Amino acid sequence: MKARNENGAGTAPETAQPAPPPAEAPPIETKAPEEEMDVTDDDITAGCLSNLPPNAKKICNSYEERRKQATAIVLLGVIGAEFGAEIEPPKLPSRARTSTQAPDGFGLTTGGSNYSLARHTCKALTFLLLQPSSPKLPAHSTIRRTAIDLIGRGFTVWEPYMDVSAVLMGLLELCADAEKQLCNISMGLPLSPAADSARSARHALSLIATARPPAFITTIAREVHRHTAMQSQGSQSQQNVHTTTLARAKTEILRVIEILIEKMPSDVVDLLVEVMDIIMYCIEGSLVKKKGLSECFPAICRFYMVAYCDRSYRIAVGARQGSVALYDVRTGKCQHIHGHKGPITAVSFAPDGRYLATYSNADSHISFWQMNTSLLGSIGMLNSAPQLRCIKTYQVPPVQPASPGSQNALKLARLIWTSNRNVILMAHDGKEHRFMV
Repeated sequence: MKARNENGAGTAPETAQPAPPPAEAPPIETKAPEEEMDVTDDDITAGCLSNLPPNAKKICNSYEERRKQATAIVLLGVIGAEFGAEIEPPKLPSRARTSTQAPDGFGLTTGGSNYSLARHTCKALTFLLLQPSSPKLPAHSTIRRTAIDLIGRGFTVWEPYMDVSAVLMGLLELCADAEKQLCNISMGLPLSPAADSARSARHALSLIATARPPAFITTIAREVHRHTAMQSQGSQSQQNVHTTTLARAKTEILRVIEILIEKMPSDVVDLLVEVMDIIMYCIEGSLVKKKGLSECFPAICRFYMVAYCDRSYRIAVGARQGSVALYDVRTGKCQHIHGHKGPITAVSFAPDGRYLATYSNADSHISFWQMNTSLLGSIGMLNSAPQLRCIKTYQVPPVQPASPGSQNALKLARLIWTSNRNVILMAHDGKEHRFMV
């Protein structure tokens, strides 16, 4: 029988109160795979975003915060790479704008606007590329590969704020052994992280070179000169030079130069001497001597401003400034001879190597240079500097290009030797001018 209370309502018999539930254990944070744990907040905040206002430097140790920071960098990188050149900060009245209210933007224009988005995003992407490998930022992590891709896609936006030399060397380091890593990949199989990094770096180099050929060519040429100077200091430093990134990435550098010659020959012609400096560094002189320039690197031989003599082992390159760069394949040394008042249009060696003909359509002159006989192998004189002497100069009517501004301007005329002392200047329209030394 149930007991009743004063109001007649039934009550259940008293029972023991149930034990309180155990205290809830703190949630265990699930560790993400190493591939996802790319960057810590300390790395990003301290290394990438150090110039932001103090209230934006809050450091949080949670994995979610790290994901947000990495996502923010990627999103800004995508926006800058795809639309950066089109995005400009809003124009505020000068009276309403203060130093703390300067709008952010990506583009590079005059007017004193604050383009901190491009500057900080570039700094973050460069940090992710160049930061040494560590447990917090593995060498071939996803975030690093993403940064590599964005650097290549948006190079024209990042370039004003970027150390181009450091970035190119970082990319070359990643793809220096690309051929070894990619040659064993079977079709359809996923790439390993290392192979994917090499492929991304290779693609980024191609994008950078085709977007800004002068920046790529001049930077690599400057590095070549620096390493050549180090190499000439002595055998002890020479051993270290051969282990550098530049020496290991010779094949990759030549690949990019070949792309530029094929796609952007007009830009290459403007820096043809610098391009030849790079080629001479990347190709062994003994190989050129044995096989010839046209077989070792046929792409550069498409220019009429480049000529190779297989008798004296010399390469002549006509420059835009009116000078001729004369390379000795055996020693790698180069001598510059000024002979014209405008860009050189064509150069060519006589079959016996005794004469060099140079032609400039800008000053309408063809000149003949006599080369020192010591170049032909006199005993004890093989390494002597070539002594050139201009023996004859003729004035030639200028050649008009088929269509101004087209690539036909690169092939206005060529020099063809019919004997050791006779040469033909053949214009692109078929007209011929014959000369005799």
